[in-house]
Amino acid sequence: MAEARSSFSGSSSEQHGVSAADEADDLELLQRVEKLEREILQLQLENSLYEQNLERKKAEPISLLASGTSQVITPAGSSQDLSTVGGGGTRGDRLSRKRSKSRSTQGDFRIQLTIEQKIEIIHAEYEQMKADRNRQEAKSEKTIHQLESDLEWTEVELSDFNSAIDEFVKTKKNSTDQRTKKFIGEKIERYFNERIKNRESLTNKLRDRSTGLKRKIIRLDNQLRQKEETGDNLHEVDFNQLKIENKQYLDKIDEKNHDLILLKQQVGKATQSLNRLKDDLHRQNKELAEIEQRIQKQVNLREHSEHDMDNAGKEHGRVAKIHSHLAEQTENYRVPEVIDYVKKKALLYNLQRDCEVWERKVEIAAMALQQSKQQWQSLQRTVQYQNSTTTWKNELQAR
Repeated sequence: MAEARSSFSGSSSEQHGVSAADEADDLELLQRVEKLEREILQLQLENSLYEQNLERKKAEPISLLASGTSQVITPAGSSQDLSTVGGGGTRGDRLSRKRSKSRSTQGDFRIQLTIEQKIEIIHAEYEQMKADRNRQEAKSEKTIHQLESDLEWTEVELSDFNSAIDEFVKTKKNSTDQRTKKFIGEKIERYFNERIKNRESLTNKLRDRSTGLKRKIIRLDNQLRQKEETGDNLHEVDFNQLKIENKQYLDKIDEKNHDLILLKQQVGKATQSLNRLKDDLHRQNKELAEIEQRIQKQVNLREHSEHDMDNAGKEHGRVAKIHSHLAEQTENYRVPEVIDYVKKKALLYNLQRDCEVWERKVEIAAMALQQSKQQWQSLQRTVQYQNSTTTWKNELQAR
């Protein structure tokens, strides 16, 4: 029984040792795989750099490419095999060395690069990438400056546009007649004429400024061409100085632009005040014209009243004369007799009756005249019909 236990314990220890060895081998394999993955990534990076260098070399002239390849390409004996990078004492490394030896014995004529050549290629690619980055930064900086200038110009135009809208709205409100709710076209026309004149003056100023800038650019191009011809080239210190001066000029330009914006705002306020004063002056002139019209009406009314007073005085004198005459007649009046009044009354009655009789006779005569006119018109129609019939018969006979 004890022997069986001892044999069982011995077999279990052997199995434990075998499993520990397997775990060690697996750990070693994992380390080797990780190492190979790192080497693969490194080789991929190197290959990408070599491909970029090769593409650029292909784009160069043939003479440069030949000289470059003669300096770069060397036999395999003078370089280190890429398969032995990061070698060690492991079993996989030994196997790889055995395979490389077996291949070299068969004849390995592959052309590889030395460490110095690789460093030179990497340094060239680094310089190329640095130059590309500097060129891209310069291009980006130029684009940023252009966009900043466009943004400033857009802000200025937007402020001008908003001020123009506000001014037009105020002009529209001021040009509305409060009584008839209609627009006065003269104010709108005057506003647009002033706006067009301002735009024309601004266009002329910008045209003159553009002409001056073009002349300055031509002069600077001529100076630069003369410097290039004489060999007076600029150095890095000069470029730094120019950058500093350019920055100072840009700061001054920003200050001038700020001052220009303030001046434009002041001009806008002054223009608004001028328009408001013009509106007040127009309103005052209109009120003055209305007052003059009222004064003229009052003067005409006074002259008419004076004329009426003169006429009334004359009429009063005439009526006074008539009144005095009537008063004299009243004083000298004597009442007639009753028999005279009866006679006058009888005569008036007879006259009224005769007038009614004659009015009736006139009505009868008018009726007779109307009948005579109707008969005359019927006779005329009959005669016209007979004449037309006779004419028609004569025409038929003539045919």
